[in-house]
Amino acid sequence: MATAGRIESIYISAKSAAPIESLEKATLVAGVGIEGDRNALQTGTYSAKFLNEPGRQVTIVSADGIEATMSETGMTPFESLGELRRNLVVRGITAEAVNAMVGHEVRVGNNDTRLFIHRRTVPCKYRELHTKRPGLMNNLWDVCGVNCEILTGGTIGVGDSIAVIPNTYQPQRVNPGSKPPAFFIKPSDRTAEHHKSMMVPPIVAAIMCLIDPVGFQRVEDGYNSVGTQFWSSKAYRAGMTAKNLRAPLIIASVAIVMAIITVASARKFW
Repeated sequence: MATAGRIESIYISAKSAAPIESLEKATLVAGVGIEGDRNALQTGTYSAKFLNEPGRQVTIVSADGIEATMSETGMTPFESLGELRRNLVVRGITAEAVNAMVGHEVRVGNNDTRLFIHRRTVPCKYRELHTKRPGLMNNLWDVCGVNCEILTGGTIGVGDSIAVIPNTYQPQRVNPGSKPPAFFIKPSDRTAEHHKSMMVPPIVAAIMCLIDPVGFQRVEDGYNSVGTQFWSSKAYRAGMTAKNLRAPLIIASVAIVMAIITVASARKFW
């Protein structure tokens, strides 16, 4: 199995649902993302703080794997693999080899730009509807690439090599975020119980919206733009209720803290 390839294309987008931009060179910032990209700017569809995970900084996908699988399944080819909205499209490495990078450190280019691969980045319903490719989720489930954390930043470019660094396998370090196990099961293989386990309870949705109301709405707007929903109706209503209560709760919390500080100071003085 191949463990090295070369960058064929680099893509970024300034925010959720914004046009994709092709670059010849890009600057990777450790612990952040690619300069100018929605993941670094925290403006992506999945950039909400409650969805935070270290691997959502750079994505890698095999051009060979995507093209072969689309041909095998009879899907209409993309005009540009940028339609998948993955950051680094690599050539000369199979999708299986890219998937096998999970848990490893990877070097990009000739400098010391290093990534850690946290999980496979499976396709979502939003991408299927946005690209108008029915069946995309199931057909491309095993070939849609991986999510990476930037360990050491630097400038990379089209043509640069990308390879696993020997002896860096650290499975205990992998952090896929707060995804339920069913998230990583191909949609066609999910049972009713799997679907149920993926539903966000209203109380959890309310807490998520309290944490990041902008991110909560942004992911819903992204899905709405292609004619579907991210949140269930009950979860969304709970989030909106929490959003309306957020400011009063913050004010009340600050008032309570100030009162406690005032009382404590008075007791110390007297």
